[in-house]
Amino acid sequence: MSTILAGVGGGFVPSAITPLAMAQSDPIATNSDDEQETVLFEADSVSRDLDEGPIVAEGDVRAYFGERYLRADKLIYDPATDIVIAEGNVSITDANLETAFAGRVELSGDLRDGVAENFSALLENNARLAADSAIQEQGARTRLSRAVYTSCNVCNDKGKGKTPTWRIKALRVTRDKERKVVRFHHAFLEIKGIPIIYAPFLQTPDPSVERQSGFLPPNIGTSSRLGFNIELPYYLAISNHQDATFFPKFTTSDGVLWQGEWRRRGNDGYHVLSGGVIDYDNTSEPTENVPGVRWHLFGRGYRDFGENWRVSYDVERVSDDTYLRQYDVERRGDLRQELDRGQTNQLRSNAKVEWSNGGSNLTFDTFIFQGLRSSDDSSTIPYVLPLVDYKYKFADKIAGGRASIGANIASLYRTDGIDSQRLTTTANWERDIITRNGHRFNFFAEARADLYHFQDLDLGTEICTSATAACATDFAGFSTTETSGFESRIAPTVGAEWSYPLTREFHGARLFLEPRVQIVASLADQNPADIINEDSQSIEFDYAGLFDYNKSTGYDAFEDGQRMNIGLTASAIFPNGLSIESAIGQQLRLQDTDAFDSSSGLGEKSSDLVGSLNFRFKRVGIENRFRLDDKTLGLQRAESLAFYRSSRFQANLSYVRLNEENVANNLTRREELTASGRAKITDHWSVGGAWRINLESNQTIRQDFTLGYEDECSTFGVTYRRNRTFDANLKRDNAILLSFTLKSLVD
Repeated sequence: MSTILAGVGGGFVPSAITPLAMAQSDPIATNSDDEQETVLFEADSVSRDLDEGPIVAEGDVRAYFGERYLRADKLIYDPATDIVIAEGNVSITDANLETAFAGRVELSGDLRDGVAENFSALLENNARLAADSAIQEQGARTRLSRAVYTSCNVCNDKGKGKTPTWRIKALRVTRDKERKVVRFHHAFLEIKGIPIIYAPFLQTPDPSVERQSGFLPPNIGTSSRLGFNIELPYYLAISNHQDATFFPKFTTSDGVLWQGEWRRRGNDGYHVLSGGVIDYDNTSEPTENVPGVRWHLFGRGYRDFGENWRVSYDVERVSDDTYLRQYDVERRGDLRQELDRGQTNQLRSNAKVEWSNGGSNLTFDTFIFQGLRSSDDSSTIPYVLPLVDYKYKFADKIAGGRASIGANIASLYRTDGIDSQRLTTTANWERDIITRNGHRFNFFAEARADLYHFQDLDLGTEICTSATAACATDFAGFSTTETSGFESRIAPTVGAEWSYPLTREFHGARLFLEPRVQIVASLADQNPADIINEDSQSIEFDYAGLFDYNKSTGYDAFEDGQRMNIGLTASAIFPNGLSIESAIGQQLRLQDTDAFDSSSGLGEKSSDLVGSLNFRFKRVGIENRFRLDDKTLGLQRAESLAFYRSSRFQANLSYVRLNEENVANNLTRREELTASGRAKITDHWSVGGAWRINLESNQTIRQDFTLGYEDECSTFGVTYRRNRTFDANLKRDNAILLSFTLKSLVD
């Protein structure tokens, strides 16, 4: 092997040729700072007939220039012309690890510019270019003739050639690295070798860029609600820190739903706004409570001011109750939520100002709600202006424990209903002790005081919408002639908790057992009828919340009286992979409380039994949460999930049963079963489906059937959906949805 090291400017200039050794010339400066760039190449043999003649290297030739690397069977370098000719199995790798291949290349001395025959290139993100010939100019543009472009594999697992899923064939292709685009002239898009679309000109982002303006894959569908519809997204890269997406939805039934989303992210904040509007013509089919112009607005963001202040917001507003479901509007990207409130009964918008400094935290919050039930009366739905919360944690321990103080102010207003203001002050103390034997003790105390002021008591609320006299008499502390009044409450709490976690090994199995007891004492009868419960109407009583010493979700309801919470958790993990987890608990009281609705399972001297039971063995699992009637052990609430996971098959089966669910202050029974699954029938094709059934009425809620394809460069899916939900202004729907992605081309 011979190695040559030479300076650039005069090209490859050896001072000697020494087999199996290295020779070095005097380096030649390439800039005013005398920074030196050199070319190193090595081969099995190197020869030169004349001192000023070409250098010929043969046999596994390797040449290095900075971060560029060339390999070939033969290399000829002529110092007089500063031209490099490489032949036979030529490959050139650049600083981005992109590799170009050719049968023969003619390059400049720095390996940057030149002409290649039988050219191909492996680019970023598995993209590939191939052409009869290629010309690279100034290291920035590559011009190709009779070229093919794809991001699909062109060989199978055994190394044999195959037809890619998709490819673009073009007479001419220009790859512009400065503008980060690839341009195709007279191009055909082929799917599995079959020409589908011809375009005289086509431009796509370069595979090396993370984002660039351009069209995204469309979403195509047809449904009984909207007719044929297509959503055609366009992505706009505005700057390094902001971008936007426009995705108008064209429907044959209702016209065009104009939609868009804008995003901005910086060091001091983040903002995303999304909205849509459609000019709905309801003259052909007059519909009640549907405006002529329908719209939605979603937004979320924050802005930091210094180290201590932050202003944030979260906006959810729509024109009418059924808009979101009519047009299948969903939150996208950073607006996506675990629980899509647009598919439930209420939207919520809020704005917040936060201040924090050490152990102090202060927030000013506002809330506006929008009901999505046809029975909702917007005049009785409150808006909160403001909700103020302050907390201070003492840095030093007090009596060996952690202490804090706080205050909370809430003001609720209605356009036609009761207004209320509340002031709550609290002082908390808590201490944990763990003995040498492993016993855990937790001691806690809270001193709390509430002051209320009510106005317009004769007008009713969202939870009291009856006639004036009947509504007023719901509040025993006020006479039917009073329209305003004050109410106060002192609510101290003290308590202690004990637990004793135990673990041991038994015949290879790991066992765990933890009994837990909590005793809490508060003043009794601290939920008078004349305190309106605005913020504590909903509670989900389960084992996870059993040891909350105040199980109320807000301030208006207070868990009073003397009570004891007891529970037991146990688990076992076996050597074969089987694991079992279980928990069960209950609350026992000395007196009843009015803090909770009777449907919650709380409030009486003995609560319902709550617990969980979970099994998992390799790919199979079953999870259960339950609530049982304490007297009959009848099932009051159940949430069960069974699942199976493997590389080719996935399935879920979930069951929900609520004997008494509080919906719009009416107790209703709910029982649903949802099944979903997905199976790979080949390496690339899969089928799936989902079925949701209302077992109470024995009616199907929704069905989905999906056929999908996915490989290394593309995805395709078609879904048939039956949506049986309906409203006064919302029809049942049958829909077919089509989606696809060609990676690195439209992605």
